[in-house]
Order: sequence, then structure tokens, then C-alpha cells
Amino acid sequence: MSFLVNLALVLPFSLGLVISGTFVPAKVLNFLDLFGTRGASLAFVMGSAVVVSFVGYRLVLRRDGPITGGMFYLPTETDIDGRAIFGIGRGLGGSVRTRH
Repeated sequence: MSFLVNLALVLPFSLGLVISGTFVPAKVLNFLDLFGTRGASLAFVMGSAVVVSFVGYRLVLRRDGPITGGMFYLPTETDIDGRAIFGIGRGLGGSVRTRH
């Protein structure tokens, strides 16, 4: 049951990523190019994701537990800090691979 619920939730999310163009490496590189042809369309995608996530967290955390049972697993401050440092380091180090 949990697999089907997760599949039903991830399909619209994936479809939204494809429609927004986040799978096109050139579009992402244009967004990251600060001094060249700056494509700001992905900023709208990120902004809408922040709004949806904010509202979603507020609604979900009012519940006693997840729909599929069990309990909520929320990250701690150290988890968020470590992941952010790792991601920034990978981005600055240039280890993010793109296809040309």
C-alpha cells in the first residue's frame, strides 16, 4: 500500500519537473550563469516549490501521523547543515556532471 501511495505522489512531481524543463541541462546552466545569458524561468519553479512545500508542511504536521501509518521522520538541524555543506561543496568543486 505504501509503495502505491508513494508512486501516486511522485508521478505528478516528476511530470512537473519535466514540464518545467529542469531535465534540460542547457536550461539549468543558463540559470546558473550569473554573468551571461541568465535564464530566470527556473527561479519561478523554485519559488513555487517553496510555497507548495511551506503550505504542505503546515497541513501535514497538523496530523497525528502519516496516512500510511508509522511516525513522521523530520531532519534535525545537523542533518540539514551537513547536507547543505555537502551540496555546496559539490557544486563549487564542479563534480556535478552534465551532458553536453
